[in-house]
Amino acid sequence: MPKFVLQRDNVSIGNNTFSGTTAFTGAVTNAGGVSRPVTLNALVGATVVLTAANSGGVFINRSTSGSPSWTLPTNVAGLTYTFVVASTTAGFTVTGGTIKVKTSATGTATSGTTLTNTQATAVVGDSVTLVADGTNWVTVSQTGIFVAA
Repeated sequence: MPKFVLQRDNVSIGNNTFSGTTAFTGAVTNAGGVSRPVTLNALVGATVVLTAANSGGVFINRSTSGSPSWTLPTNVAGLTYTFVVASTTAGFTVTGGTIKVKTSATGTATSGTTLTNTQATAVVGDSVTLVADGTNWVTVSQTGIFVAA
């Protein structure tokens, strides 16, 4: 008579922390999706100093007056920040270290310590994602017009 073995799926629910070497065999499924923290800036221009703890976040410019700015933390490889235009009534700047970007998704490469998206060129949905390589902030995704100077 054949033997039947009943196997159950291993399910982790809630917050799980793995330390040391962790190996998974077979398919790994994430049923909850991946969420990134989203920060809406104030409705008027303000300067926000980012920290490494903000890495992975999405920062949305919804300012209706004044030009908000974000200051990047010390460049540590792997830190990632995304900036998005939600209002075209004010541009915004991102400062800190050397930032490498194109003037548009297909435009000329520029670099500088201040990245700007101006009110004159802003379109709702414009975005730029910057990743630190340990020396520079490098653009890994971009829609719209940004200038580094």
